[in-house]
Amino acid sequence: MTVIESVVNWIEGGVINSWVVGSAWVWPTLEILHFVGLSLLLGAIVVVDLRMAGLIRSLELTAVTRLLPLAGLGFLINVTTGVLFFFGDPARYSVNVGFQIKMLLVVLAGVNALWFFMKIEPQVQHWTPGSAPPLTARLVGVTSLATWFGVLLLGRLIPYIGTG
Repeated sequence: MTVIESVVNWIEGGVINSWVVGSAWVWPTLEILHFVGLSLLLGAIVVVDLRMAGLIRSLELTAVTRLLPLAGLGFLINVTTGVLFFFGDPARYSVNVGFQIKMLLVVLAGVNALWFFMKIEPQVQHWTPGSAPPLTARLVGVTSLATWFGVLLLGRLIPYIGTG
């Protein structure tokens, strides 16, 4: 038995798995919450990233970055519901290539966000309103848009691809 199989067996024997699969309302409720989280996350991130990429320069970046707490809340909701989805069907998710690539993209998006908060965000207040952001900021914005679009796409495709 592999380590992954052992972890899957442990999860499937646990109380969280029983709760997620044992009630007719848990999975649909998680789906709704996951959608709400995704809406908050992407709704905020798309506006910030489009501004960072220099595509909507009419918006001040300092004002746009005030949306980031909503993105953080959406991310927290999605991590919570995503973990519960995994615990509800670990055998399917653990071998699903779509899920695996999605998780890789989430990690990449996280590294990109860390770069933004460490290197880009402290400089935002010094940028001239309406001007093109520096190249590094534009790359961070485009990378964020691409990774989150990939996360969204793969999340929708998980039921249909790479099920082992």
